[in-house]
Amino acid sequence: MTALALNLSFDRTALMRGALAGIAWGLMMTAALLGMAYAQCGLTCDLDVATTTAISVGTGLFAIGPLALIGRRTAR
Repeated sequence: MTALALNLSFDRTALMRGALAGIAWGLMMTAALLGMAYAQCGLTCDLDVATTTAISVGTGLFAIGPLALIGRRTAR
């Protein structure tokens, strides 16, 4: 796995695709989690929105972003 990671070279568009995929996933998760909280409690506070957004977008960048980077790699 380390040899594979060292052999990969990404251009700017691939890195942007990974970042945008991670951010998009995080924002969708934020909307879903806040929607569930609103359905259960009837309200959401600003701190809950900020915390959920930060955690979801951070998770998306570190988990989903690399998958989007490697997912559509073309053969050379």
